[in-house]
Amino acid sequence: MKIIKKKLVIFLFLITLQVCFNSSYADEELYTVSGFVTGCSSKHSIHINLYDENSFKDMTAIEESIYEPTGSEDCKVPFTLKTPKGSYIIAAFEDENNNNKLDFFFFIPKEPSGFFRKFSGMSAPKFEKLKFDVDDDFVGADVELQ
Repeated sequence: MKIIKKKLVIFLFLITLQVCFNSSYADEELYTVSGFVTGCSSKHSIHINLYDENSFKDMTAIEESIYEPTGSEDCKVPFTLKTPKGSYIIAAFEDENNNNKLDFFFFIPKEPSGFFRKFSGMSAPKFEKLKFDVDDDFVGADVELQ
């Protein structure tokens, strides 16, 4: 009987921890970030990636949305992302060879790509220069592919 009672106490403790852990995530408010990707050809899929500071260092997006071309002549792809409060970078590219990644030639993108915040220069992009803060819904995070 003592073993069953002990197992029940452990089980109830674990359930309580899980409820507390899950409710902390449920309380985290998600905000909508939206915009348009322009400068694409309407022939290939468009990848829109969201990065926080840690994921940007590794180039592993915390969220990726892929939009298929519509076939229209004017390429203006609307996107919407959901994210909690924080600092982020939005990057997009047109996957011209359908390999689901942005291809480079000596650190220079070989496919049309761009960021929400404009980037230019001869060095690697820096998180601090490209980031934007989300603390409410954000409209107008437009990316022009170059």
